[in-house]
Order: sequence, then C-alpha cells, then structure tokens
Amino acid sequence: MLISKLLFFYSLFILPLISKRVLKEENNDNEDEIDNKDSQEEETCEKESTEKADFSKIPPSKILKENMPSSEVLLPIRRYGTSNMQMGVGPCGGIEKKSANTLTTKGSSINFIWKILVPENSGFCTVKISNGRQDEESFKLLKPVNEEINKDGSFICGREKGFENKEFILPEDYECDGCTLQWKWSTSYGDIYSCSDIIINGENLGKCLGKCLNGGSCFNGKCLCLENFSGEFCEDEKGQSSLTWLWILLGLICAGGVGYVIYKYWDNIKNLFKSRKIWTTSDNRSPQIPFDEQKSKENHVNTNQYEENSNFP
Repeated sequence: MLISKLLFFYSLFILPLISKRVLKEENNDNEDEIDNKDSQEEETCEKESTEKADFSKIPPSKILKENMPSSEVLLPIRRYGTSNMQMGVGPCGGIEKKSANTLTTKGSSINFIWKILVPENSGFCTVKISNGRQDEESFKLLKPVNEEINKDGSFICGREKGFENKEFILPEDYECDGCTLQWKWSTSYGDIYSCSDIIINGENLGKCLGKCLNGGSCFNGKCLCLENFSGEFCEDEKGQSSLTWLWILLGLICAGGVGYVIYKYWDNIKNLFKSRKIWTTSDNRSPQIPFDEQKSKENHVNTNQYEENSNFP
C-alpha cells in the first residue's frame, strides 16, 4: 500500500518536473547547435572571401596550380620579372619599369601575341600605351585593327587555351625611348597585367635619347621627369633645388645689406681712408712720420755709414 502511494506521488509530481527539465536541456542543446552552425557558416563565408581576396596577390606560378586564369605575353618582349607579377596590381603587376628591348617607329603597326595557359570563360582584354610614366592616367587606349570592341575599348580574349594575337597601330605623335605597352586581361578573379617597354623612333627622339636622368623618359624631344625631379634632363632634385635657391636668396639679402651700409656711410669711409692720422699713441701723438722727414732720416743714416766706412784703416 505504501509503495503504491509513493509511485502515485512520484508520477504526479516528480516525473513532470524531470520531463520539463529534460525538455529544457534539449531545447538549449538545439539552440547551441543552431548557433554553432550559424557561426561555422559565417566563418566559412569569411574564409572564402579572404581566400578570394588573397587570390588577387598570388604569382602566376601558384595561380596555375590553383587552376585560376593564367597567361603570358610573348610579343612585344614582356618586362623582365613578369613571372613574379601579382594579380590585381596595376599598371604592370607590381613590376618596376626596365630598359626598352623592342624598337619600332611612330605610326607603325605592332602585333601583340599572348598565350593562355588556363582560360577564363568571361575574359576581356585591353591594350594601352603610356609616354613612359607609370601611372594609370598616362596610359592611352589602343584599338585593335579591324576588330569589334566594346565601348570601353575591350575585346573578348582568354576564353580558350592556346595562342592569341591582335594588331594595333601606334600613335603618330609618340616618339620615346621608354614607352610602355600594357596588356590587361580582366577575369572574374581579378585583372592580370603584363607590360612591355619599347622605343618608338622619330625625328625628334635624338634630342634627348638616353639623356634623361633619375628615371626620366625621353618623349617627343623632351624629358618627362618623375615627381621629385626637374630640369632639362631631370638632373635637379626638387628638394635640393629649393635649398639652393634659399641660399641664393640669403646671399642676395646679405649683399644688399652690405651695399646699403656702404652707401649710407660712404662719406665717413672715404674720409677715414683720406685721413693721415690712423691711430695715436698714449700721449695722443701719431706714430705716422711724414714722407719728407722719413726720407731725410734715411739719407742721414746712409751718410754716417759712409763716413764710418771711409775712416776704416
């Protein structure tokens, strides 16, 4: 009888409390699982976006391994160090300008040949030329000969593996010893750049060919200097030039001050030089001896010496 009462009490009060407790813990576990799943999804999304962002700065050797778009320009001869260029870094993949290694003439045609190693099914290309400066604003668009292009000057490229080429006409007003041709391949992963440095010959090129210093380039008979340099051949550094002009200005100011003092006190200076009495002794006598008196003393000394010599036995 006692056992049956205990069981009844247990089923009526204790068991509901235990079931509620269990249900609450299960709900908490489910909520934790949902939160963990959401956090994992967020971490995955962040990781994917980070990895995609990192793709923009990996060299072509790793791009090829990751089966990402990869290419190489064959002609004109590409800038040395292109194998280390980075995706998404303009205007030339992070590779500094080198000496030109291709010679051509203004207004002539030039063939661009490149090889697609890993194609991209939505790729577009553009070709531009600069006067030697290495900023995006200095690059001018070149249009391929007898080819359809988009409004931005781009054309379809890189969608199949293998060799591709386009013909372009160089500008009539470009003569330079270090012009840069830029080939850009736009893909869904980012822009791939490759640059070639060329010499474009003309009648005015000889005026500054090979004469521009400190990274300057000869363009249409004049040196185009980098921001920190100036002068006919980029020989002057702007900071040093400013310092030189400062010293010149200080020198002119000092010379003007001295000239003003001389002009103002000229009469006093002139009288000072005309005066015979330059300085006096303690008894206010001038040690300066008149010329006639000095000459008579010299003659008297010479006469005494002659007499002494004549009396010598």
